[in-house]
Amino acid sequence: MLQKVNTKVKIKSKAKVKNKTSSIRTAKKQDFTIKKVSFDVQGMKCGGNLYLPSRIKKPPAIIMAHGFGAEMTFGIPVYAEKYVRNGFAVLIFDYRYFGVSEGEPGHIISVKAQLKDWEASIEFLRGLKEVDGDKICIWGYSFSGGHVLATAAQNSNVKAFISHMPFLDSINFIKKNGFIKIMKINAAAAKDIFNSITGRRPYTIPVFGKPEDFAVLNTPESYEGYSSLVPENSSWKNEFPARSSLKFVWYRPIKYIPELKCRGLVVYAELDSITDPEMVEKAFRNMPGIELLKLQCGHFNLFEGEYFKKASDKEIRFTKNVFK
Repeated sequence: MLQKVNTKVKIKSKAKVKNKTSSIRTAKKQDFTIKKVSFDVQGMKCGGNLYLPSRIKKPPAIIMAHGFGAEMTFGIPVYAEKYVRNGFAVLIFDYRYFGVSEGEPGHIISVKAQLKDWEASIEFLRGLKEVDGDKICIWGYSFSGGHVLATAAQNSNVKAFISHMPFLDSINFIKKNGFIKIMKINAAAAKDIFNSITGRRPYTIPVFGKPEDFAVLNTPESYEGYSSLVPENSSWKNEFPARSSLKFVWYRPIKYIPELKCRGLVVYAELDSITDPEMVEKAFRNMPGIELLKLQCGHFNLFEGEYFKKASDKEIRFTKNVFK
């Protein structure tokens, strides 16, 4: 008998990485601006923030979106700020069903929908007079690290990509998580589908938890790592409708890698318990135009301290070289 899934994982986050937007807007040194923007995707709106450097006409642009179940305020504003201070325009956005974007019920995770969001974000940016629409780099982390691979392989308007700890293969995820956990996820998905048909509230699964918890991400580093990305006073809930699991169970971004034509930078971690570093190395071995940066850290350590500095410094050099 299926037990009720506990979606109330309490977050005791130190929240060292905070949403920088409010402090940026009140900064005395106005070397860039932030605009709230939105763009249409299949009759719905994706919301985001557009960072524009001052005194630079039509800069190259970076598009950023977050990983599994997350929102644009979770860590990535620190990368957006560093990029804009180095002369790039940056668009960060929430996928539909998340954050400031439209979509009900909330927190639906659909690979197909999120890839459509990426395509729409690129077209939106190309239509802006403030940026150089012919110089676009897409930036993703974890689950969206897989999305940028799929998008870069299929969209000729993408001139470069940066993928952090990329999700590469759902089959590998199934093997790592084991038969029992996958069966629990499938059972929860079936119950959520029933609830949807009968007009009941979504039956949800936690995005992350501790190793003893039932959650999609429950490796030893997942609870503290994911918690550290959630801003203080965030209204985000650690849950998603279980039916979503059927939408990404056969997602394999790894199959797009041979189709990549643009330059790319892949950042991965030796101590990552979610993305297999050996799989990353094997997948990108001898790929022309692809650079690899290996760090001695875990999956969630890229947003502060020395690993943020190492990753972001490398990324700035990479994008400047691409668009020089």
